[in-house]
Amino acid sequence: MSSISKVAFIGLGAMGYPMAGHLKRSGLDVCVYNRTETKAFAWADEYDGLSAPTPAQAAADAQIVFICVGNDSDVRSVTVKAEGVLSSMKAGTLLVDHTTTSKALAEELHAACDELGISFIDAPVSGGQAGAENGVLTVMAGGEASAFEVMAPVIAAYAKHAQRMGDVGSGQVTKMVNQLCIAGILGGLSEAFHFAECAGLDIEEVTRAIQGGAAQSWQMNNRAETISQRKYDFGFAIDWMRKDLGFALDVAQQLGLHLPIATIVDDHYANIQSNGGGRWDTSGLIEQIRMRTERAQAKKTELITHSGGCHCGSVQWTVEAPKILDTHTCNCSICDINHYQHLLVPQSRFNLTKGEESLSLYTFGSHKAKHYFCKHCGVKSFYVPRSNPDGVSVNARCLTMDTVEVIYDKPFDGRNWEKNAGSLAHLSKET
Repeated sequence: MSSISKVAFIGLGAMGYPMAGHLKRSGLDVCVYNRTETKAFAWADEYDGLSAPTPAQAAADAQIVFICVGNDSDVRSVTVKAEGVLSSMKAGTLLVDHTTTSKALAEELHAACDELGISFIDAPVSGGQAGAENGVLTVMAGGEASAFEVMAPVIAAYAKHAQRMGDVGSGQVTKMVNQLCIAGILGGLSEAFHFAECAGLDIEEVTRAIQGGAAQSWQMNNRAETISQRKYDFGFAIDWMRKDLGFALDVAQQLGLHLPIATIVDDHYANIQSNGGGRWDTSGLIEQIRMRTERAQAKKTELITHSGGCHCGSVQWTVEAPKILDTHTCNCSICDINHYQHLLVPQSRFNLTKGEESLSLYTFGSHKAKHYFCKHCGVKSFYVPRSNPDGVSVNARCLTMDTVEVIYDKPFDGRNWEKNAGSLAHLSKET
């Protein structure tokens, strides 16, 4: 049985408010502090507890002080700054930080506590607002085993699982692993759901079909319906996720690691923030995937003028095409050897601007395809394919890349033109 009877809780946000409530309901004397006093008053009224005007006053005489605030600077303001909890906590007590912070801050607080004879545990949580309200959070802890043994029975009021991961800082690193997993899951889920809706499927129906199999996840089970309804007001905000991913990416850099999936997801979240969605929950990631598709489709319909030519500059041409190009690489003998990428457009979009006299024409066996080579450098920068005599296929590698945003290349069977002539990359008769 725990000998703890009096605790303090600093920070009554979406997580802290119910967590402090669970502690009070478990029979402890709880004194709370919150930056917005009205929220502390409301908590004290609801749970018949106490509130204090400063962190120091809330922590006075507490055997354990819990913190659950926003970020590193918030933690410092309620711990080591004037009227912070360390100014009133006594030797032999315990400070538990449930905030998700940097590893460096956890080590900094540990050092400050150690000088005062106070134990410290970094104990970030997972489970979101719903987990806090239902008392089923997961707690990842870093600190001395003796301090964890004091904390564990107390936080059982709101934690379904608490695990010591090692020394101070290891709790925060474990939370970074947790957030990296969530980022990867949400990235894949967002692309999969967007793929489904673009293919004409209903997201909720798809979820019912697959959530019992290997693809199932908490995010799928709990966010598919709200994603399909484009509602993003359910828990952990994108602003906080970016903070957490930033901590993970910083540690990765220190370890000499590259985390491409997390980096891409973080970039997507940054774009959502810039568009005003920072307070959406993390499932709002799909909106960036949707916006990316919309922008790409818009750019694919907007034609601009690209220039290109042979390597020596004797043959030059322009072509009207989108900024985002769909090209193909065929496996005929010439293309396979030279790794040609072809962009096929109607003849009306192709204009030879220089070098007609420098061209050599080869028709090969069928005499249907017209291959134009530069007499000087030998490069085939454009040709007329036999599968589409009304189109001109330019060598994408001969384009001036200044006007190209991205190229999506597709394989194409160059030995079976007629069979493959209907592929998307070869529909060049559009006006």
